[in-house]
Amino acid sequence: MQKANGFNEFYSIYTKGGRIEYFVDKQGNPTINYPHVHIIHRGNGQVEVVASLSRGKHPYRTTLNNPSGGDVNAAIRSAASYL
Repeated sequence: MQKANGFNEFYSIYTKGGRIEYFVDKQGNPTINYPHVHIIHRGNGQVEVVASLSRGKHPYRTTLNNPSGGDVNAAIRSAASYL
């Protein structure tokens, strides 16, 4: 887990369920601030990419099944266009 400023906020986190989550800004840099792109790598090969403008406001969301790195990067760019 990479904590932000030592608080219980994170740039990235690995959960017990094998899930890896991280937040990036429009430029792809780690962030805890809104807006951000939330990327969730699930243990079953799925990757969810979500544009988060504020808590509960998500204008873009997609789930990819066993994607390549290029597929994930393309989804991140699409989500970032909503920020």
